[in-house]
Amino acid sequence: MERRDRLNALAEELEERFAAWGRDPRPWPDDLFGELALRAFELQFEHVPVYREYCRRRGADPASVDGWRAVPPVPTAAFREVELTVAAPGPGDLVFRTSGTTRGGGRRGTHRVTHPDLYRAALRPPFARFVLGGSRGRAEAGRARAGGRPAGEGAGAGAEAIRDHRIGSLVTAFEEAPDSSLSFMCDDVLRTFGAPGSRQLAGESGPDAGAALAFAEGCAADGVPACLLATTLGLDAWLRELEAGGTSVELPAGSVIMDTGGAKGRDGLERDDVLRRARSALGVPPGRVVNELGMTELLSQRYGRVPGRPLLEGPPWLKTRVLDPTTLEPLPEGEAGVLCHVDLANAGSAVAVLTEDLGRMRGGALEWVGRSPGAPPRGCSLATAELLEARG
Repeated sequence: MERRDRLNALAEELEERFAAWGRDPRPWPDDLFGELALRAFELQFEHVPVYREYCRRRGADPASVDGWRAVPPVPTAAFREVELTVAAPGPGDLVFRTSGTTRGGGRRGTHRVTHPDLYRAALRPPFARFVLGGSRGRAEAGRARAGGRPAGEGAGAGAEAIRDHRIGSLVTAFEEAPDSSLSFMCDDVLRTFGAPGSRQLAGESGPDAGAALAFAEGCAADGVPACLLATTLGLDAWLRELEAGGTSVELPAGSVIMDTGGAKGRDGLERDDVLRRARSALGVPPGRVVNELGMTELLSQRYGRVPGRPLLEGPPWLKTRVLDPTTLEPLPEGEAGVLCHVDLANAGSAVAVLTEDLGRMRGGALEWVGRSPGAPPRGCSLATAELLEARG
């Protein structure tokens, strides 16, 4: 079987399993996750030459790797230097690029997605569950309010698309930011889950304060819960506009805000302060503000509702290991270290990704601590050097 056919078969199976979890969100057995992760690893080992050589230098191959925890991870820095793609590039691919701000300017990381439907399948069920609180029990109300409109088209909607929120996106539209994985995600969930009146509230330069205010006032007048999508910085910018004008809107009960990222990039900005001001200006309590953690190099996300540093949950096809920053050996539960994610949605690129982020695991949920200060952790630097040497 050709590599594209093998990847297609794995992607289709994953899409079905992701959608099934959306309908019945039970944990997966560890052996199921492990079997799927090893299938993705085998494809990547066979068809990504630089990754194959990197694994060989580490003494790893499909015959010797006996579990998902032993899959050699690709450091995020390597995405700036090499393209990691199982299938040959095609005209329908998505090409996402990092902001380039983690270690300052310079070359941006690139993640080519040869199976956009797999990305859609990975992002929709967790968004419905963790942001909208979706369940089949609420689907009928969503369909009634949407005038009987069918569930979201395309792959991976999971449970019936519940359209009981008007979704307003303060994230620049994908049409204007075609290399942004966040813009793609926000556009997709707006189309898939948004009740009539859902709309884009940002231009190329960021949130449109006037459009956002009109959207919020319309939700309040009609009694339709709002779901606002924003970066933490974008939400802060809009709240400042409201405060400067002495304006507030009481959004209907059930309204929710998804803020993505933290307060990095602006000195003195604390997320807890943003949540307090969101309650004052929009009537949305902190427990209804969902923090989303995602990254360009991964196609799955985690979500948390607790203010401050929330405990972030994710779907069963995303697992996170916490490693010693120097040795990359696993650390005990509750101890902080660098994060290594294994994401089955990355079947077409790099299923295991080593980051420079710091965090700890608590009962299966992730507490994100922040980015490592100064130079990259030694273990990450050595892994990056090894992979780049493997280019030959």
